[in-house]
Amino acid sequence: MQTTPTVAPVDPLELEAHHSELKRRAVELVDAVHQGAGDLARHVEFLQEYAVSHFGAEEEHMRAAGYPGYVRHQAEHDRFLEDLLALSAEFERDGARAFEALGAEKWLGAWLERHVGGTDAEFARWAAARAA
Repeated sequence: MQTTPTVAPVDPLELEAHHSELKRRAVELVDAVHQGAGDLARHVEFLQEYAVSHFGAEEEHMRAAGYPGYVRHQAEHDRFLEDLLALSAEFERDGARAFEALGAEKWLGAWLERHVGGTDAEFARWAAARAA
């Protein structure tokens, strides 16, 4: 008889707090782009560090819970980090204008809306159904 792993249920308030912090850091990066801030690299690093931390915690919970959408979800996280690193490299090569030219603001906003509102919400629904 196969048993289902037991893990603490996903706390929707905690997840929302994580997502709010991720969005806050993305907004700070976009604001820095618009202001032509010289410390743009710091904002990219600030967002990246939090994303790595948040994604790692989220993925650990998914693995422990046996979430069937884990691989796809992790791939979205990996792609985000790859794209963020590419933007960072563009900035180092071409300065803040590269962020504007590449549409960093639209990319960040669209990714967060699609991922948090879609992929993360899908995981939260799955976890809630399992906990019921």
